[in-house]
Amino acid sequence: MSTTSPSTLKWFSALTGLTSLAIFVQAITAGEFVSQKHRGGWIDAHDIVADVVAVLALATMIFTIVALRKTSRALLVGTIVLFVLVVVQTLIGHQISDNHQDWLIGVHVPLAFIVFGIAVWLPINAAMMRRAAAKSA
Repeated sequence: MSTTSPSTLKWFSALTGLTSLAIFVQAITAGEFVSQKHRGGWIDAHDIVADVVAVLALATMIFTIVALRKTSRALLVGTIVLFVLVVVQTLIGHQISDNHQDWLIGVHVPLAFIVFGIAVWLPINAAMMRRAAAKSA
């Protein structure tokens, strides 16, 4: 594993933190429209936040490819998997809301838990990298 500058680790931490925060907001917006009659606004919010999550996951993945590919293969793979799953999740969500494919909810919800898990795992690993870099400095 190569060494990474503290600045690079700070940027990675910021990107993973923002991406994770947006994913947590997704969970909140989803919870607000489940089993509600007047839920259109929450579904719209969930859709908008999905786009924000996708952009942040893409930015995090690109940053990791450019700045951390030689430092941590696990983080590289994690950010790529996160981005791919977010895109798949968004496409499934549109099938549910736009095309009334409600049977996909059984895929969408479990996949959300996997995305959620990666969103927790990435910042924890970023913090561990920062601590390890600080100790070796």
